[in-house]
Amino acid sequence: MFGLLSRRVYCVLSCLLLSLTVRGVDPLLSDLGLDSAAAREVDQNKYTPAPPPSNPAQHASAEGMPPLPLPAVSLRRTEKKNPPRPPVLIAKLASKKSHDWATNPADTKNLLKWMAKNLRVSFSEMNMPEDQIPSDPKGVPVLYKTGVKGFEFTPEQRKRLGEYLRGGGTLIMAAVCGSTAFAESAVAEARKLLPERAPHRLSKEHPLFHTYFDISEFKYRPQAIKAGARNGDPGVIGVELGCRTAILVFRWDISCGWDEQLDNSQMKCMGYDINVSKQIGANLMSYITSERAVALPLSQAMAFVDESKARAGKFTIAQVKYNGIWKTREAGISMLLNYFHEQTKTPVTFDREEVALTSNHLFDLPLVYMTGHDFFQFTPAERANLQRYLNQGGVLFAESCCGRTDFTASFTHEMRQLFPSATLERLPAGHIIYRYPNNITDVQPDPALAVRLKTKGRVAPELYGISIDGHLAVIFSPYGLSCGWELATCPYCGGIHSRDALTLGINVLNYALLQ
Repeated sequence: MFGLLSRRVYCVLSCLLLSLTVRGVDPLLSDLGLDSAAAREVDQNKYTPAPPPSNPAQHASAEGMPPLPLPAVSLRRTEKKNPPRPPVLIAKLASKKSHDWATNPADTKNLLKWMAKNLRVSFSEMNMPEDQIPSDPKGVPVLYKTGVKGFEFTPEQRKRLGEYLRGGGTLIMAAVCGSTAFAESAVAEARKLLPERAPHRLSKEHPLFHTYFDISEFKYRPQAIKAGARNGDPGVIGVELGCRTAILVFRWDISCGWDEQLDNSQMKCMGYDINVSKQIGANLMSYITSERAVALPLSQAMAFVDESKARAGKFTIAQVKYNGIWKTREAGISMLLNYFHEQTKTPVTFDREEVALTSNHLFDLPLVYMTGHDFFQFTPAERANLQRYLNQGGVLFAESCCGRTDFTASFTHEMRQLFPSATLERLPAGHIIYRYPNNITDVQPDPALAVRLKTKGRVAPELYGISIDGHLAVIFSPYGLSCGWELATCPYCGGIHSRDALTLGINVLNYALLQ
């Protein structure tokens, strides 16, 4: 009897969690069923976990591992001994409370087995004590924390995790059975680990859901649907570093699906169905290894310093802060300004500057730059101040980072709110913005954009604008430029190649300066 339960009932909730009300719940979780009767029903269950499996004595470094979905080279036996272990891809964080983190002790092992069989890629996993969290991700690119109880990292653990994430590592936090206490703790820790980066809900457009399997529907188990899960909503929370999602929080359970756990009278899991769980797991590993496999952008190794702090006579650009996820490619503007200075000899201010859309400082700047990945909405105060700035001769230069259509849709909507009688119109091929100082007749899309555009060659440049009283007040690119400005290789970027992105950016700055 115990053997049957130990296999089917890894998903353990070992204590009765207090009922939640919407009051006090993090806004990112407020519509994800934390206060539902279905969630309380799951939170009240208690099960006995199976003991976690032991790890092999040896593991290899993760350096040089291929991004998914490249096939792995088959291991060959030359004598009767254990073959070399594949490189470690993911480490499950182990606290002293094994009845918490080990509720599904074989989830990562079974996911990687399934991937090896169906995707022909070979990686391995390990358990890692939480007091041994690395600050360098070279050996283990993915850390995975799961459980049913609320938790807090120590200040030292947060410090090491922050260094790990900024160095290229990824942290996944997943609520076993959809535990409300764990989900709330995970979002709270995500806010503390990278306090300068606001967590946000991932949309269906995020590359995570399209890297290997194209997941258009997020099918859920019955208990999750009772709690309010919606098949069209992934329910995943992320924190971005550049264009990479470095922290991922799963409110709905994925571990039961990785372990092929079926619902029964003893266990009701609030999570994705088994097939979707595995597809998300494979996409996770594909996304992470692909992002890791590319070189760090050159911009991270370059510093731009003003020869003098004086700003008089210098061209200054600021990036606007708005009510949304606005911080993506931070070094892009400095890189663009450097090339603009080299080509035109225009004195520029390299210091990176940020300005709120509601600030009066906006009116001290001839041009402001805006970018982002996701849906957003200006506040009434942001709309009013930006409208006044543009009507008084200011220029807004915006680009959809990575060519994300969610940002494009929101930006187009906001421009209609600002200027109901005007529309973003595509600038004609003969527009002067394409002629000076660089003569631009076509541009090279990055691979992901080329697939979207169904082309293998170069395409006509595509900028849109809104004119006010004869001056081009809004200049917008629906395709990503800032990854190109940073000379970054971004595997899922719907953008323009670095060389062409820089020439386009230089022309836009030059046009804005001479208007």
